[in-house]
Amino acid sequence: MRIIETGCGNAHEAFIENRFTPGVNVVFSNDNNKGKTIIFQAMMYALGNDPIFPSGFDFKSYYFYTAIENNGESYLFLRKRNSIAVKHGDDVAVFSDASELKYYVSANIFPLPYIVKENYQKLVDLSLFYQLFFVGQDRRDPSNIFNNGYYNKQDFTNMIYALAGCLTLTESMDKLKRLRAEFQDCTAQIDVLTRRLTFYRDHPDIASLVSQEAYRETAEKERKQIQSINETISDLQKRRTRLTNRKCKLENLHSELNSLNMQLKTGKIHCLDCGSENITFSNGDLSFELTNDLVRKNILKSISDSLQLFTTEISELSQQISEKQAELNRIIQSIPVPISNILIYTDTIRTYAEDEKRLSELRDKADAIQAEIDLEQASQDANSQAQKNVKSHILASMNGFYKLIDPDGQQVFSDLFATRSMTFSGSEEQEYYFSRTLAVFWCLKHSFPIIVDCFRKGELSSKKEKLMIEEYKKTGAQVILSSTLKDEEYSAGGKYYNMEGVNAINYETNPNSHILQEEYCEQFMAIVDSFGVVMV
Repeated sequence: MRIIETGCGNAHEAFIENRFTPGVNVVFSNDNNKGKTIIFQAMMYALGNDPIFPSGFDFKSYYFYTAIENNGESYLFLRKRNSIAVKHGDDVAVFSDASELKYYVSANIFPLPYIVKENYQKLVDLSLFYQLFFVGQDRRDPSNIFNNGYYNKQDFTNMIYALAGCLTLTESMDKLKRLRAEFQDCTAQIDVLTRRLTFYRDHPDIASLVSQEAYRETAEKERKQIQSINETISDLQKRRTRLTNRKCKLENLHSELNSLNMQLKTGKIHCLDCGSENITFSNGDLSFELTNDLVRKNILKSISDSLQLFTTEISELSQQISEKQAELNRIIQSIPVPISNILIYTDTIRTYAEDEKRLSELRDKADAIQAEIDLEQASQDANSQAQKNVKSHILASMNGFYKLIDPDGQQVFSDLFATRSMTFSGSEEQEYYFSRTLAVFWCLKHSFPIIVDCFRKGELSSKKEKLMIEEYKKTGAQVILSSTLKDEEYSAGGKYYNMEGVNAINYETNPNSHILQEEYCEQFMAIVDSFGVVMV
């Protein structure tokens, strides 16, 4: 994937940046407040990232646009507030928020990994995924992820494991849990039968024996297990209901738009109040002109695609519910009659021969279950070892990059994130992000651009900067950096222009604190119009 073009604006002011090359790009100026951070944040915000714009910038008043190329295909993203549209060829898909967008991105552009979150297998949000390769200027915290809240640094680490193919997902954990429960139940039955057969041999005059205490403990354990499964089923059903409600709304909308489509073909529709024949469809903060055949077709296709995504998600949740219900049924069916009844040895109890046969069957079953447990545990152990290897590889690379840039530095990274007690002085924080971003890149060998806003933050020296740029070049990936130069560097005669393999993009001519300008409005609004979006 690489960034082709980005921008933001409205009908009154706008800015477009289309000078990026596939190699190393440096956006620079002689001063702050030239719009570099706004453009970097706009680029990622249009792609579904969380907003981290500079204070004072009213991002809710603007449209944001980013064009990318991935595997030879072009995708254009347009966003206003939460609403996002994606254009691919003549097709336009529309989404109410970034949560809906991620399913489209994962299915059509690049696959997103699944992690285990709150005991559920979850497709990661774009805001977490982009932190693999994007480092913004603000809200940096080496001890945690950007915008930590729902996600945390362990989720980031698990995402890396998932991309490396060594994360143990919910199915494996649930399977091992179920097998161990079955094995425990089986061995308990073996123990009961063994003791009973011994009792038969030693006491031919079988008498009644009751253990109420053992029964109470067993009953409480079974109650907790059933309650836990019921709670899981309830949570899954609530999630399915929410998705089903959203799907029903989309189906109703699709039906209404289809009905409108028929009316447009057979006659004219106009407003009784003003007489206008223009009809628009609004999705959050994006409005589309439905009298345009292509736009109407794209809206209907977008809704159909969203319905298909929701259908898939609902089907997966239904499958999980069915599996949990089946597990619940197995447990209920396996619950023995009260121990008090089992241990009352009367003439109605099976014969000695029947118990011996049952004991043999149970031992065979236990052996088979244990073999499955060993196999599943071996798989999880292999994943755990692979995770250790991945983490060790990344940490070795991080410390290697750090020492390359700062041979006299005293930091030693023992985790992907710094501890809160670690003190970063001067440019060390920037060196940390540089080291981690490159270490993750080389470990995963991912195909995404490396994007770092203010990559010289912390008074990074020119010597260190040159070393960093050389390492960025070695990746062969698209790299987009921003830099604020000192007066003596800027006046030295084209610092970045003279660096081989670097595309210099000068922002010094931009007005202070006002990168959005009227001269870009016509071009920017033509892009907005190409999505079929109209101003309302």
